[in-house]
Amino acid sequence: MLGRALNRLRGQEQPDLEVQLETCGICGCDFVNPVDWEPVGDTHWWMLLRCGACDTWREATVTNAIAARYDFELDKRLDILTRALDRIDKRRMAAEVETMIEALRRGLVDAADFAR
Repeated sequence: MLGRALNRLRGQEQPDLEVQLETCGICGCDFVNPVDWEPVGDTHWWMLLRCGACDTWREATVTNAIAARYDFELDKRLDILTRALDRIDKRRMAAEVETMIEALRRGLVDAADFAR
C-alpha cells in the first residue's frame, strides 16, 4: 500500500486492470489521453498517459485487450467531439451565408468585390 502511495505521488502509478485508463487516479476525471506508446513484445503496450484536467502523468504497461478497449473508448470520445465540431461549423457557415445574403440585399457587395 505504501509503495502504491509513493508511486501515486510520483505520478507513475500502474493502474489496476479494473481501473479504466481514461480515468485519472488522482482527480477522478475521465480526461486521460495517451501522449506516447509502443508495443512491449507481442502481448502488451507501454503507454505514457496525461490527465488533461489535473496534468497528472503516469506510465502504464497493459495487455493488448486493455489497450484495445482504451482505443475504443478514445474513438467514442473523438466521435462525440467530431459531431460537436460539425454542428458548430454548420452554424458558423449558416451565419456567414445569412450575412452574405443581407449584404447582397443591401447592395453592399457586387461582382467587382470578387474580381482579381
